[in-house]
Amino acid sequence: MIKTTLAALALAVATAAGAQDIKARIGTSLPDSHPQTLGARKFAELADKKSKGRIRIAVFSNAQLGSDQQMQAALRGGTQEFTVPSTATLANLVKEFGVIGLPFSFASEQQADAVLDGPFGQSLLARLPEKDLVGLAFWENGFRNITNSRRPIARAEDVVGLKLRTMQKSLYIDLFNGLGANAVPMAVNELFTALETRAVDGQENPYTVVYTQKFYDVQKYLSTTGHAYDALVLVVSKKFWDRLAPADRALLQQAAAEATVYQRQTSRALNTSLRAELVKQGMQINEVPEAERARMRERLAPVIAKYQAAVGEDTAKAFFDAIANAAR
Repeated sequence: MIKTTLAALALAVATAAGAQDIKARIGTSLPDSHPQTLGARKFAELADKKSKGRIRIAVFSNAQLGSDQQMQAALRGGTQEFTVPSTATLANLVKEFGVIGLPFSFASEQQADAVLDGPFGQSLLARLPEKDLVGLAFWENGFRNITNSRRPIARAEDVVGLKLRTMQKSLYIDLFNGLGANAVPMAVNELFTALETRAVDGQENPYTVVYTQKFYDVQKYLSTTGHAYDALVLVVSKKFWDRLAPADRALLQQAAAEATVYQRQTSRALNTSLRAELVKQGMQINEVPEAERARMRERLAPVIAKYQAAVGEDTAKAFFDAIANAAR
């Protein structure tokens, strides 16, 4: 449950008469049909509605404003107002965010909600202002699975030798190299061409990304490795945020909280329904046995230990304690 209640936020939203009109931009790296952008549109819609048309947020999808890294930099510089990067991207600025993507950590989406909406997740968001960002909410990308054009992955050994695109983050590079693949970091908006030309054999993403990016046109096999949970963060430029009146900040926080409920519901519904759609598009989907996922985690023990140390043992302990205390 999101800790900041909508009712409490609503009390602070009464906007002062004569407040100025506000225009802003929110950029996403994925298409209009992806939950990242659907959530951004809901957030913009709610901001418009709650402000009676005074706060207008234009949505730019599909990396129109640049890659996640570029948009993150634009927010810090004050030339863009909102974006929704992965926690893996934010980890380049605040190392502690890297703990979220540690392989095979979460057992369910509900467990992730409890951890991210609870004290641990809020402690991560509290680290962003010193990097010229403000975190409004955790959104969801989902559990990541491997696709490729060469073979199904039924055993840990089947990953060996595959050239796999990863996010531009050392954790994911080390993760797949640790499983014996050849990790190739690149931005997601460059990936379809790399798959089509066989510059890489495969990639790893939730069903929603595989479908909305039409990877089924250039990938045959999808294996349910579920190797990592990927969270997104709705962030705002601190330079922009600091210029807003307190009532407008409260209004946007309320819009973010409501958009979070919608975004997560949409993400989960799509991740359920799109599996069947991917099969209709010709993909072969195989279930990876839990025993093989356990073997993958064992092989990644050195990588997990490395990144626990990198984020700080105190942060890692707090993260795993929060998971242990959360419902599965």
